[in-house]
Amino acid sequence: NSVALSELERRRQELLELNLHLRREVEERFTSKNIVGTSSKIQDVRSMIDRTAESAVSVLVTGENGTGKELSARAIHYQSQRRSKPFVAVNCAALPESLVESELFGIEKGVATGVERRVGRIESANGGTLFLDEIGDLSMTAQAKLLRVLQEREVEWVGGRRPVPVDVRLIAATNKDLKEEIKQNRFRQDLFFRLNVIHIRMPALREVRSDIPLLATYFLRKHAKDLERDIQGFSQNAVKALMSYHWPGNIRELENEVKRAVVLTSGREIQVEDLSDAIVEERLAVPELESAMKSGEKQTLKDRVTTLEIQMIRDAMAQTDSDRRRAAKMLGLSHQGLLNKLKRYGLDN
Repeated sequence: NSVALSELERRRQELLELNLHLRREVEERFTSKNIVGTSSKIQDVRSMIDRTAESAVSVLVTGENGTGKELSARAIHYQSQRRSKPFVAVNCAALPESLVESELFGIEKGVATGVERRVGRIESANGGTLFLDEIGDLSMTAQAKLLRVLQEREVEWVGGRRPVPVDVRLIAATNKDLKEEIKQNRFRQDLFFRLNVIHIRMPALREVRSDIPLLATYFLRKHAKDLERDIQGFSQNAVKALMSYHWPGNIRELENEVKRAVVLTSGREIQVEDLSDAIVEERLAVPELESAMKSGEKQTLKDRVTTLEIQMIRDAMAQTDSDRRRAAKMLGLSHQGLLNKLKRYGLDN
């Protein structure tokens, strides 16, 4: 018996050590240091995460799809005092309307035929952090119940008789303009004020173009290692093509593009020919960029202005989902003025 107990204790100790090792690995993986970039906007994001992590206040993270909103939420959690407790992520947009309340708040057995008792996601995050992604997609009914959870710090199960106390830190994320949603009566203003204690805006990739080479290299090393490919870097033309593209899918799209190139390239350096057609075609559509980048050739003021103008037009079109009237307004142009420029630069397709 003593031998068996000794063996059990040894295995228990091994499991505890393994658990501690894995926890440290996760904590190191999800910190603000893993938000790659040296631009001022990315530095501001990292600084905000570091300052926010130690508090328990609610955080609203906004930004387009693919900008790293969940990564920021995880960084806040794993740098906080709650790091040893659960981090529960819920994509509100993926929850069927009929299941939102039972998934979030829990449901008692027998509420409907064949329904079993199930703990809600909010209660599952007790002591830790609840991350509600795409919170702008929650119904008004669910928003009202969530507001009560934040105010009373207790959750009411569907069909439950008494509320259950909870201690959760809420981090919410959205790609929608919640102030506009409030105007359209699709989002509760009182819930917005509860969420928006700290606001972190994740910049679109086109806003931090100077970080693209650094990010591309980071993803190259990551995926070359995973796929066991000996690839050293990118050619100059490949980097220029990546820098020229407008990246509607942001960092997620960039990572997928680099991963694809790692798989397809036949050499030790990723060439422009290894990139997707959309990226190559967008670069070839702007001859001014090509001429400006030729070795030893200086760019005239006119060339520089043209290059900047094209980039600003692309960015405005991307930010407005190709709505030309909104893009024109953003650029300070008339609608016809923008149409003329799109045609002149071959961007009207």
